[in-house]
Amino acid sequence: MEIFHQIKSDALRTFLSLVGVSVGIFVVTVAFAVVDAFKAAVVAGFDHFGSDMIMVERFPVTGGEGADWSRYAARPQPSREDYLALSGKIAGQAGNDASVTPGNDASVIPDNDAPTPGNVAAVTPGLTGGLSWIAFAGEAKADVVYAGKRLSDCKLIGVSGAWEHLVYSSVCQGRAFSAAELGGGDAKVILGAKAARSLLGSSGADICGSSIRIEGRSMTVVGVLSEEGKNIINLYATDYALVVPFATAQQIAGREALETMIAIGPGAAGRDAAMAEATRLLRAGRGLKAAQEDNFALNTMEDLCRETVALTSKISIVGILVALFSLLIGGFGIVNIMLVSVKERSYSIGLKMALGAQRRRILLEFMLEALLLSVFGAALGLLLAWGAVSLIPSGVLSARLTATHVALAFTVAVVLGLASGIAPAARASHLNPVDALRG
Repeated sequence: MEIFHQIKSDALRTFLSLVGVSVGIFVVTVAFAVVDAFKAAVVAGFDHFGSDMIMVERFPVTGGEGADWSRYAARPQPSREDYLALSGKIAGQAGNDASVTPGNDASVIPDNDAPTPGNVAAVTPGLTGGLSWIAFAGEAKADVVYAGKRLSDCKLIGVSGAWEHLVYSSVCQGRAFSAAELGGGDAKVILGAKAARSLLGSSGADICGSSIRIEGRSMTVVGVLSEEGKNIINLYATDYALVVPFATAQQIAGREALETMIAIGPGAAGRDAAMAEATRLLRAGRGLKAAQEDNFALNTMEDLCRETVALTSKISIVGILVALFSLLIGGFGIVNIMLVSVKERSYSIGLKMALGAQRRRILLEFMLEALLLSVFGAALGLLLAWGAVSLIPSGVLSARLTATHVALAFTVAVVLGLASGIAPAARASHLNPVDALRG
């Protein structure tokens, strides 16, 4: 009880000693809670697409610190010719631009029987055994007009093959594209949920079957996507998307304006076999000789997830260092305040010793006082952290304080309190009783 009396006797001093500890615990706890929630969201996002999904890109995920990124930047974008080569439809001819001329629908071979997500048994005709499905998409900006309403800078997404694997959303109204529509340049479009709502306003009508204009071109709406929600990992955000067949997107935006992507689903032989087969088909399609290195990169979702989580951990270190600096200041604050307390209470300490109190008791008294100050600071920091974390919208990030975070905070507080109390407690316990009574 005497310890609590000493702590309460000078409220300002106690408060100042708690501030540094509270801020440090607050920062440490919030940093761990947010980082843990972000990592979980990243893993869940990548898992949605499947860790075995293979992306054909220019840049390797694990290029290393000494990688020549300018050389990677000079590589060609994944193209429709690459997609057709991977599908086995024009293998060995994919480098010939004449085989697929933008806007020439007759030159495009329909993407028949594109599989639905999760159905690995459905294989696009023409694919070899190592590949289960292939999706190809390109993205650009476009304006859309309907019934006098205009939406600017919508995301125009041209798709081919099993494009459903590239998005979180699914068609919730109307229908998806037919195989013939995907393979041709049909004037058909599937709208993102928020784009459809914005065009319709408060009418609540069904926009499917209506005619809209995308960059001045008349298009028929065949479907509407479900709302994608808040996802950390998105290959394509679709809430304001205008999803059209790839050849149609080329006609609207132009071939060079589309940022393209190819995704591959491994077949029953596994990811390594799929990557080997994709490498062979891409090299053949691009006409690379045996001595030439690959001018493309094959990245898996597992690689992307691992690198993203690693980057997040590195960033979190900065926050932890700031927190440790604050804790260090808080520790010095406790030391200084306890040393002042020892000086002010020297008569009381001398009196206790004169009455028979052992040095060990004095030592423990001051150590316990420093420990309580640190623990109280941790409790205040945790309360602030809980308030801060609760303000984060659950739709953005499901951050929360766990028993592990609380245990970590109090463990840090105990260590800090004991470390901060050693010097003042030792000084108090080694006072000479006569000198202490003289003040």
